[in-house]
Amino acid sequence: MYRSEFYQTLLVTQDKFNKRVAAETARVGMLEKWKGDLSLTGSNSARPSYLRQDVIDAMSKGATDKTSIGVWNERIRSLIKDHYGGHYDCIITNCCESAILLALDVLAAPSHFGRGQAPRSRYLALFESNAEHHLGYGRPWPPKYKDIFADRTSTAGELGIMGRRLENLDVLIVKAVGANYDVHGIKSFVTPLLTHIDPVQTGARLRKVAERHADTISAIVGLGYETHGYGYGLKSDQETSDLKKIMGDLAAELDIPYIVDNARGIPFLGPHPDKCKAAVTTFSMDKVAGATTSGLAIGPDCEMVSLRRAIGVHSERFGTTPTVGKGSWIHFDPGREAVVAQYAALKWLTENGDLVRSTVQRLFEIVKEEFEELNENWGNQILIEKNDSEGGVEICYSRTWEHEAEGQMGIPIFCIEDKAAGVNLLSNGLGILGLQPPSCDEGIITITPGRGMLNADGYLIEERARVAVRGLATVMTILGDMVKA
Repeated sequence: MYRSEFYQTLLVTQDKFNKRVAAETARVGMLEKWKGDLSLTGSNSARPSYLRQDVIDAMSKGATDKTSIGVWNERIRSLIKDHYGGHYDCIITNCCESAILLALDVLAAPSHFGRGQAPRSRYLALFESNAEHHLGYGRPWPPKYKDIFADRTSTAGELGIMGRRLENLDVLIVKAVGANYDVHGIKSFVTPLLTHIDPVQTGARLRKVAERHADTISAIVGLGYETHGYGYGLKSDQETSDLKKIMGDLAAELDIPYIVDNARGIPFLGPHPDKCKAAVTTFSMDKVAGATTSGLAIGPDCEMVSLRRAIGVHSERFGTTPTVGKGSWIHFDPGREAVVAQYAALKWLTENGDLVRSTVQRLFEIVKEEFEELNENWGNQILIEKNDSEGGVEICYSRTWEHEAEGQMGIPIFCIEDKAAGVNLLSNGLGILGLQPPSCDEGIITITPGRGMLNADGYLIEERARVAVRGLATVMTILGDMVKA
C-alpha cells in the first residue's frame, strides 16, 4: 500500500476508529464531570491556560487601581532587567503575533520613506514546523513556496495568512539539512519532520542562501522551541540549542537581527537569549506563562528602542521618561487588564520557577509510564522529552515511519491542513473521550498542564493529568493498531 492510499483508508475507516475510541472511555478513567474541562494543553491560542487565582485577584484589584499603565509597564521592565540584565528591555503587546509582526516591520521591512521606488528586503528562515506563524509575513521565495500556507487556519486567501505579508518584504525559505519533507495527512500536504536535522550543515546552507541574497537580506527568523521534534534539540553545552547559536552567529556576522518566535515559551525559565545572540525573543503570555491574552518581546535595549517607539511607549518628543502614547503600531497596545495580569504572571514566575520545573518533571514521569507499552511496540521510536522553558512535555513520533521503505507504515502523521479540514483523527479521538486536544500536527504533540491539570495555585492534580495522558496514549494505540492491521 502506498502512503497516499494509507491515509485514504484512514478516512474511509474513521467511523470504526471513532467507535473503538468511544469504547475505551471507561478504561481511560474519564469522569463525566471532567469531559470538556480537561485538556492536554494550555499552550494553544484556542485553549490557553486557565488563570491562576493570584492573576485573577491582581486583575480584579487593578481594575479600580489608580496606578497608571505607564507605571505597570515600568514594573514589567524592571522584572525583565532583574533577570536578563540591565542591558535588556521589553515591549508588551496585545498578542504574540503582534510582537512578531512589530519586530519584522521595524527591524526587517524596508523603509517606505524617500523619493523613488521603495526597495525590497528579505528575511531568512527555515522550512520548519508551525512555519505559518513566523514565515507568513513575507512573500515566499523561491516561488515554489508561494501558496504554501493557503489552506492553513480558518480563512483562506487575502484575508487569511497570505494577507499578512508586509509591503516589499520577502521570506527566503530554506530546507534544513537532515530533515524530511514528506507528504502526510488525509488532506495530504508537505510535513517537515525535523528530528534528524544537522545543525552545522544547516547553518552552512543558510550561509550560502544569505550570500546569494546579500544585498537584500535583513533578518534571520526561527522558532525558539529547543526540542528534537522541532529540530533544535542538539545542545553541546547542555543548555542552548546548537542550531539557534549557529543562526544567531550568522545574523551577528551579517549585522542583522535574529528574531526568535518563542510563543509557547516561558520567560525566565529557558537559556538566556544572549547565548544565541537573539535580538528579539517573543512570548505568548496567555499560554503556559499564565497571563491573559498578551504578548511580550524582549531583547537588548539597542534593538528594543525602535519597537518601543513604534507602539508609542518609549518617551514623549520633548524628552520624558517612558510614556503611554501613540506610534505607528498603537493598535498592538495590550490594554490595562492585560498589562496588570502580565505583571502578576511574571512576578509569580520569578518566585515559583522551581514549582514549574517540578511540575514538568512529574508530568514527564507520568507520560513515560503511560506511554511505556506503546513505545515498546514501536521499537522505542517515540521521543518523549521534557522542556522546562515550555512548561511541558513533548511527544514526537515521526520516527515510527523510519521503516516505511520496508513496508511498515508508522503512526499516522496529520498535517496542519488536516486540522482546518476537521480530519485530524488524533484530535477527533481525544474529543470523543471528552478531552480538549493539544496541537497534534506534524508528528509532534506538546502536553502542558495549564488547562484542567492544575489547581488554582498552580500545583499538578496528578489524577487528572494521568487520565488525560492515558487518553492520548489510548488514541495513539488504536491508530497504531489500525496501521499494523
